[in-house]
Amino acid sequence: MTVYEADWICPIASPPIRNGAISVENGRIVNVATSAEIPGTRRVRYSGCAIIPGFVNAHTHLELAVFRGRLENLPFMDWIQTLVRIKYQELTRDDLKASARLGAVDMLRAGVTTVAEVMDAGTGWEAMREFGLQGIAYQEVFGPAESAVAESMKGLEGKIDRYRIEETETMRIGVSPHAPYTVSRPLYQAVRDYARKERLRMTAHVAESHDETLFVRDGAGPFAAAHAKRGIEVTARGCTPVAYLDSLGVLGSDLLLVHGVEADDRDIDRLRDTGTFVVHCPKSNAKLGNATARILEMRDCGVHVSLGTDSMASNDVIDMFEEMRAAIFQQRTRTGRDGLTAFDVFRMATIEGAQAIGLGEHLGSLESGKRADFAVVDLGRFTTQTVNDPIETMVESASRGDVKTVFLAGREASL
Repeated sequence: MTVYEADWICPIASPPIRNGAISVENGRIVNVATSAEIPGTRRVRYSGCAIIPGFVNAHTHLELAVFRGRLENLPFMDWIQTLVRIKYQELTRDDLKASARLGAVDMLRAGVTTVAEVMDAGTGWEAMREFGLQGIAYQEVFGPAESAVAESMKGLEGKIDRYRIEETETMRIGVSPHAPYTVSRPLYQAVRDYARKERLRMTAHVAESHDETLFVRDGAGPFAAAHAKRGIEVTARGCTPVAYLDSLGVLGSDLLLVHGVEADDRDIDRLRDTGTFVVHCPKSNAKLGNATARILEMRDCGVHVSLGTDSMASNDVIDMFEEMRAAIFQQRTRTGRDGLTAFDVFRMATIEGAQAIGLGEHLGSLESGKRADFAVVDLGRFTTQTVNDPIETMVESASRGDVKTVFLAGREASL
């Protein structure tokens, strides 16, 4: 058994412990307490540091790491079309594999040990397994034309069957019906039925932009125009994207809804009533010029909200500290009030992310019996002031550069 000591232990499931320690054996946390309360001769001390749970990045695309800086200053529709063109016409699968490996290393260096990866080519799953990232790899499925349902489902099921052979307790496979403008009504229904039959968790990009709302509600806007060019029929649903998925029975406690910036009051009620989880991507939403999600209202209403960075295509720096600050500042700017605390957003970046992907019993906090996935954060830059609240200090001032090292199942990651 090894005991890891630091100036602060931040379990997240309980208050920070000054001069604390965690004991680890066989990849699991045995105990969390003050250093004096944990016996053991094999001790590792991190002076001037805090030990925190590894971050849970609840929405990312490792396959898109090479897109950093390539899609700047584009309207949302142009951004999507350019990304699709480059990905499918210019990049090979080997390129996407190299990109996913780069993305995995970038996550670990930022203190992220668990991801909700959304992938197309399957290279995200390969990178997770190679570098030890836990979480769920959601296989995307597309098919805006109703005639493509059988083909889309055949491809999806074949990939899932291959990947599930390699699943572990904390490294799982899920499915992602991409978005209302890329997935037809019958395909949503087919994926829903398949996922629930096979006990697969789902995630989907929903209510991400006003263009999407125009498409779903009115059958209008740039997405509708793009469908018309391809000869794909467009039907105005007369409701919001969230209400549309609710009408299809897709919402539920097995769904992680990504973005949700266009959710109105009734949508928030729907999310609460169905137990649907939401992941907030503040920096990505802002960079793409989309609205700011109503996170305060969601949380006040009882919706569970986690944090994600999205991909390098819409976020140039993977830094969960920046995401936490952005979440606080955006809500403060939007509402004129302080509604999110440092502890709130730290939970969103750790335990609430683990709960959103169904792995809260194993990951996301420092507790006895959980996997020993944790990060050591150097507080040395803040020694000119007394650190009385490490959570507040890190949320206000820390960055990915302050992550000193990362442990996966009790073993230090080699980066």
